Amino acid sequence: MPRQRALGREALMTMRLHLLALVACAAFVGCGPPPRALAAEDCPVAIVKGQPSQITLVPSAEGVSFEPPQTCRGPYPDAPQYYIRVHGHGTRRIDYSHRDPNACDTHDADPVACPKVHFMAIGMSVLGAMKKALGEMNADTLGLGACADASGPLDQWNMSSSIHDFRYANEALRIIDAELRVWNIGDDWGLTIRGIECAELL
Repeated sequence: MPRQRALGREALMTMRLHLLALVACAAFVGCGPPPRALAAEDCPVAIVKGQPSQITLVPSAEGVSFEPPQTCRGPYPDAPQYYIRVHGHGTRRIDYSHRDPNACDTHDADPVACPKVHFMAIGMSVLGAMKKALGEMNADTLGLGACADASGPLDQWNMSSSIHDFRYANEALRIIDAELRVWNIGDDWGLTIRGIECAELL
């Protein structure tokens, strides 16, 4: 019996020590997962080339109308991503519904008969123009832009084409503006500046 009591006291003491260790860990050290690796060490191409200061194009109500770059955290703490919203000047709206292409999804469609154009139609046109002007390797992707929540509806995805180097930002903004005018679109389209993604982080 005395031996059982001793073992019970020993077990209780061990539990108390473990509890104290957990409290100390949470208070002073932190018990969460280790911090993510830095892009500079783990994936250097994830870091955007250049700086936002390389955007020298001045936005204007009648010219290329865009908002200042929005900075967001990317997969790595030292590799932020950027989103720039470009405003259209036309009358047609962008349709984010799930549907098949139709006769209205052309740049020269009658804006009265076709007040909406599907996002894939304008998106592919913008991306094609950017690849032609900037080079195949300097412009890519059509879809979820930086600073957006992928769980939200498509019209909140910051739909964008992407570049990886700020030296192409001025020309990319001009291209997006020109495409929105050709398609007579009054809604916004995005330019995302992000690095090149490496393999998925574990």
